[in-house]
Amino acid sequence: MPASIRVLYIGGSTPGSKSPPLADRDGFDVKRADSVAEGCTRLSSDAADCLVVTPDAVAGADETTMDTLWNTAPGCPCLLAPPPRDPPIVGEGNAGGGHPAESHHDHTTALAERIHTAVDTTPTTDDTDATGAGHQTAMAGGQHGETTDIDTASDGEPAYRSLIEDGLAISSVGIFVLGSDFSVVWLNEGVENYFGIDRADVLGKDKRQLINDRLKHIFAEPERFAETVCATYDDNTYIEQFTCHVVGDDSRDDRWLEHASYPIPDGPYAGGRIEHYVDITEQRATQQQFEAQNERLAEFASIASHDLRNPLHVMGSSLELAVETGETEHFERAERAVDRMEQLIDDLLVLAKQGDGIDTVEPVDLDDIARECWTTLSTAEATLRVETDRTIIADRSRLSQLLENLFSNSIDHTGTEVTITVENCDGGFVIVDDGPGVPPDDRENIFERGYTTTRDGTGLGLYIVSEIAAAHGWDVTLADSAESGARIEITGVDAVGDGRGTPDA
Repeated sequence: MPASIRVLYIGGSTPGSKSPPLADRDGFDVKRADSVAEGCTRLSSDAADCLVVTPDAVAGADETTMDTLWNTAPGCPCLLAPPPRDPPIVGEGNAGGGHPAESHHDHTTALAERIHTAVDTTPTTDDTDATGAGHQTAMAGGQHGETTDIDTASDGEPAYRSLIEDGLAISSVGIFVLGSDFSVVWLNEGVENYFGIDRADVLGKDKRQLINDRLKHIFAEPERFAETVCATYDDNTYIEQFTCHVVGDDSRDDRWLEHASYPIPDGPYAGGRIEHYVDITEQRATQQQFEAQNERLAEFASIASHDLRNPLHVMGSSLELAVETGETEHFERAERAVDRMEQLIDDLLVLAKQGDGIDTVEPVDLDDIARECWTTLSTAEATLRVETDRTIIADRSRLSQLLENLFSNSIDHTGTEVTITVENCDGGFVIVDDGPGVPPDDRENIFERGYTTTRDGTGLGLYIVSEIAAAHGWDVTLADSAESGARIEITGVDAVGDGRGTPDA
């Protein structure tokens, strides 16, 4: 054994320090790697007597990288790095609820002792750790007061300290520590919060039975969760990583978790397993947002490459015929193609705006905004009737676009003499016209992108309506009308007030 123990510390420095633990301590030659992958590279050139890996480094490595680490140094003990400071010990000599000074241990000293033990070297006595706590029987259970006995290790180091230092990561990470029989020997507050459980009901229980009887039922895919986790108990030789969705209720929040678990290779819980659960709800939401943006980009590309190509082709061929024949009807056809392209571009700009999240909503008076939107339409013969004085919570600009598209749709498909009515319905409002209505064969498709029943239509108007409604969390449906006209209902709307106005003359 060399004079100094060669330690590879994987995971960077500790908070408040520019160097890893033990770097300035006699008897240790500490090298640092910021990640497990970097640690594997360093081990290929620099031998180590002991590996110390932080929980963050483990969580940030995939299964293949962790396997490479084990295979690169198969005979080298590997320890999980302790937290920056020990948690309070609840146990003997602490009945008053306070924590005596002798129960606080310097985590660097504790790590030094564990490394010495792991490499079978006599630890050096350090005056800063004169606590005598190694001769106690500690109790785990935390602030809840529930306890489970943990036997003292034969070398005088409490099994409790090994348990805490091998299992505790940062407070936002939920942790289970399982013994060699896969019973729960320790869990932290993160697990209690994420799973909606109380440690008093869980400590000492068989984890497999706990999963099948209780825990799996909180997940969106209960059988997949149970099968994947229990498989690690059948073959406790590998690292497992997967994501899972916790369905919220009164005892827990709805969230996405990333499970990472690995076997405990040595110490009093050798043969057991550590399970980490990291909250990735925000990352998941960001990922879904990126996926939605990518889908929208693909959608724009489709419109630009297909929908705009047709009128461009029409315009080109019409101009060629106009040059050849001199007939004005070809110019008129080309002009209609230009108008269609302008409408498509306008609709694309509106559609792009709908891809942005709704950040600001406000009370909006339906009567006022419906009349305001009506003034932007180029029609003198059509009639608007507003029979509601309901005030709803909405993004005013997007609600205006929704109403304008619905008004324009009725006029385009019914004629300039149409009468359009805005009125209340259960849970929202409705726009109904007195036209011929929607043919049965078209009813299921009218909100799909690109679907149109007119030669000059873009097929985006009602699709944009559905996008605006979805951005608000509303539902839009083509409902049955008491008369023959089209009736489009917007429901799931939050209303400030309710009532019915006086029909327009």
